[in-house]
Amino acid sequence: MLYAAKCYWPGVSRDDVERVARQAAEGDSEAGRRDVTYRGALLFSDDDLVLCLFEAPSRIAVKVASERAGIPCERVMDSVWLEPDRSIPKGARR
Repeated sequence: MLYAAKCYWPGVSRDDVERVARQAAEGDSEAGRRDVTYRGALLFSDDDLVLCLFEAPSRIAVKVASERAGIPCERVMDSVWLEPDRSIPKGARR
């Protein structure tokens, strides 16, 4: 299941997100933690907001993994990734 960890993070910078991304990726490879995979993040620096994407079996697993990586997660949300419909010609998309 894909989850988004919503993180209100005053003063967050790209360096901050890259640092915790490395820590989250390292946590992925630790023995016994292969069930949670960090997939990346969206940074909204003007809003002090980061959405970190994880594949995991549960919200609790995401919360634990984000805390271990130093990600200030305030909420974990179920997510669905929607790919664009490539069969629709570009001019016909709205």
